[in-house]
Amino acid sequence: MERHTINEIEIFTIPFDKARTISCAFLIKKGSAHEPEELAGISHFIEHMAFRGTKSYDHFSLKYTVEVVGGTLNAFTDKLATAYYAKVPEFHFEKTLNVLKEITFYPIFSPEDTEIERKIILEEYKMSQDDPTSKLFDTLVETVWPGPYGRPIIGRKETIEKISSEDLREYHRKNYNLPDTKIILAGKVNDDYLSLLEKELSELERNKPGDPLPPPPSFEHTEPRYIVRNDLEQVHIAMARPICGRISEDIYPLYALNTALGSGMSSILFHEIREKEGFVYDVFSQIYALKETGIIIVYAALSPEKIDEFFSKMKDVLSNESLFMKNFEYGKMRYLGKLDMVTDNPAGMMSFVIDDLSNDSLETIEERVERIKNVSKEDYRRAYERFIAGNWSVFGIGPESGKIIEKHEMIV
Repeated sequence: MERHTINEIEIFTIPFDKARTISCAFLIKKGSAHEPEELAGISHFIEHMAFRGTKSYDHFSLKYTVEVVGGTLNAFTDKLATAYYAKVPEFHFEKTLNVLKEITFYPIFSPEDTEIERKIILEEYKMSQDDPTSKLFDTLVETVWPGPYGRPIIGRKETIEKISSEDLREYHRKNYNLPDTKIILAGKVNDDYLSLLEKELSELERNKPGDPLPPPPSFEHTEPRYIVRNDLEQVHIAMARPICGRISEDIYPLYALNTALGSGMSSILFHEIREKEGFVYDVFSQIYALKETGIIIVYAALSPEKIDEFFSKMKDVLSNESLFMKNFEYGKMRYLGKLDMVTDNPAGMMSFVIDDLSNDSLETIEERVERIKNVSKEDYRRAYERFIAGNWSVFGIGPESGKIIEKHEMIV
């Protein structure tokens, strides 16, 4: 990976000599955690509005320019960043670069389009409320991380309904500044593309820094919490504990530990909870790590009558240190293998860099591989003792009969 700077914008290039495509992302390091409460969801609203038309493209030609050659154009908003990205045949990069620049820096935000897009976002909001896993995870994060980091990225119904086109225009002007912009290129990259970038980016004007990031969140443990949804047959359960952030050396044994716990059909959870007991169809673990802190989450979905047995078995599994140690090689080698599999995929490499940059990290994939290789059994054991043993916060959503989870504290 090479690093360049053009007009105060950092450019990261990842060449793949045999590739015939280019994956490109414009990353703005502003997300939902930067927003004031009264404008909750405005970053996500801006992301939507960027596709309604720009200074040089109407809403149809914007997408058609990329898609007509088989390319893809999309975007996402996270807690710390917003990204606009495309993948196209390499011969079409110049036009696509212009589209991405326009989407990022020159959306129009007309009042008419704002009202149309508001309807679409409200439908997306309703969909997230209807989906039990989305509702469960949003409730979990908002409860254990109260404040800006816990707030749903889409915002709240009342803020979505009130954000105006002028709010969008002003927030975009204030927060889409050049020092907070990163561009990632992966694929058939050559020096000519840097010249194209210089041409496209030279016209952009610098503005003052936008809203600062609030202090990192503190995990707040809570008693078991359950949301009654009688339209559901299963109970969806999520359990959470605080973990270290990305700047801690403990993150590397934790990557291996989480992989051993809940990644793949050979993982501890899949084998012990699903294959041996038949309690669930789906069970996994995942980590969400910011720079200074994070959360590990275990998820499962099961019938209400299995809840008591499930919690008893889950406690046995999570408290079984020897079981975790037996899976040390699986967690370490699987995580290393998954990193290796990213390296032959330009879009995957782009995503890896986006994730790193969003969290103020410049760790290369090669550096992470070396750190994972150096994880010892003792490192892994300490990670288990620090991040698995202890008190878990329990959340659930499902029919009335599932409320019995409120009596199940999970102390490992």
